[in-house]
Amino acid sequence: MIFKGINDQTVEFRITNYQFPDITDCEYDSNWLLVYLKVKCDYGNWETIDPSLLVRDLKEIIEWFELLSNDIETDSDSLVFMEPNLEFELIKNQSDLKTVRLKFDLESRPQNANDNKEYYVDCEMDNAELKKVAKELTKELESFPERIIG
Repeated sequence: MIFKGINDQTVEFRITNYQFPDITDCEYDSNWLLVYLKVKCDYGNWETIDPSLLVRDLKEIIEWFELLSNDIETDSDSLVFMEPNLEFELIKNQSDLKTVRLKFDLESRPQNANDNKEYYVDCEMDNAELKKVAKELTKELESFPERIIG
């Protein structure tokens, strides 16, 4: 799926596989997902593939976008995960328009990243667009069910 940011910035987000497709009996190792990112933004263009989310993290992202799309208050304005490569942050919350910041850190930044600089893309979305994000992420998740729930 593609997140459309302001100023024609884009973030292509895809799950390519499990990090360890053959390990199916370990709560964590069985559920790490390889996340492909292709970022075109004001800070440059780059691509990464990194095991930065668990299946349950992706489920949490989907639920968060669903809640936002229905104007339901979320537990937190940001989603941060065990691997701090990606963060989703609600920076503007109006009933008709929300701005979600996709932050990139560690392996999700460009290879020549400056450690003193933040890398992010801001996406303005109405409720229909937020719902579409949740739907598209759900489609991504269909191919990668949670394995071994502990």
